[in-house]
Amino acid sequence: MGAPEIFVGAVDAVGQSLTTTCPDQAIVEVAADQPAPVKLVDVLPSPALLADFKTTSCPTGSTLVVPAFNYPVTLAFNEPGLEGIQLTPQAIAGILNGTVKTWDDPLIAASNEGLALDGLPALKLIGLNREQGDVQAMTAWLSKTAPDAWKLGTVGSVPVAKTFNSVDALITEITANEGEVAVLPVTTANNNVLGMASLPAGPNLDIWITADDVQLAKVGSAAMTDQTSTLAGGQSTDMLIYGPGLGGVPVEGQFDIAASKIVLSEGQELIGWPVMGVAHLLVCNDKSDPLPLSFAQYLVRLAGQGSLEAFGVTPLPEPIRIKTFAPLQVTTAANTGSNE
Repeated sequence: MGAPEIFVGAVDAVGQSLTTTCPDQAIVEVAADQPAPVKLVDVLPSPALLADFKTTSCPTGSTLVVPAFNYPVTLAFNEPGLEGIQLTPQAIAGILNGTVKTWDDPLIAASNEGLALDGLPALKLIGLNREQGDVQAMTAWLSKTAPDAWKLGTVGSVPVAKTFNSVDALITEITANEGEVAVLPVTTANNNVLGMASLPAGPNLDIWITADDVQLAKVGSAAMTDQTSTLAGGQSTDMLIYGPGLGGVPVEGQFDIAASKIVLSEGQELIGWPVMGVAHLLVCNDKSDPLPLSFAQYLVRLAGQGSLEAFGVTPLPEPIRIKTFAPLQVTTAANTGSNE
């Protein structure tokens, strides 16, 4: 199975769980650019990406696409003492378009009164030399919340960033140099002990949320939006494609707080992390090789989603998880989505 470098290990976690249940089924991760009958992608599954998968990995089968999990996205940085700094959409837009170059820029200082920001190394944005799903999610959020400051729309890379060939090279660079910043999944920032920005959430962007609350990532994941009709190339019966969850406010009908095992404080508003990327599975459904479909079916079941959560990413909201059953041909007990 192909997996992007930024999520290496996530698929393996599910595969190990599957092998424990079914010893004759083994999953091996390969690099994202290698042909494989199942691929995990962190970017939006565009028509071009789907066409490439068909050509290289599924010439005789049909392509199934479903969301696999969510992942919170933030601006990560190497600047001791600034952990949890509050960054508005306008400030992040300025960093990504190159107009905000220092920590004490007025756009940053305005939301961080009392925080010593002068005399710090200049900001330097870095990224990967390919499309990034985390950058797509962040720029989609900026397009929605700060359209006057961010005019490039939803993009997977930004021109001002110094780019690297691999996640390992990017992490080596950012951990060695103060002032460097990158748009990254929260899991990647956490695993490499990087500082992370707090972001404003809610309809009025007046609730500041830190990136270390996994419960609020689950709430934010229910803001993901169905984009099947625009991205699936007319193959919606076999595909279910979701865009990033933005704003932290769940879409009606897409969130089951009990199923997500979330306990909110009394009076706490139902508002979660405002920038949630969505990873998808591309599956080659070929009758001559049933293992790819079997693995995908296991991944969206409770055991598979639990393995992903143990890895550190965010499980699908229960109503959306159940929607994946149709394209993946999952069968369950009548009138229930949990007896699996």
